[in-house]
Amino acid sequence: MDRLKAKSLAQELNELACKGCTEGWLKKHDGLSDPIQDIIKCGSLGFITPERQKRLIFEVKEINEGN
Repeated sequence: MDRLKAKSLAQELNELACKGCTEGWLKKHDGLSDPIQDIIKCGSLGFITPERQKRLIFEVKEINEGN
């Protein structure tokens, strides 16, 4: 993922306020990449905070496990 795409994605990720929002984002995710890796990339570039990154990864894992 290039820096411009990561910045655009980070804007979306920064708007996710709850687990339901994260679930909606996952439903519209393009499926061409791993959502968790996308979150990690945005975090490593400094586009999302470490706290948001941790929360989003946790929520994605919960949603994928069906909880």
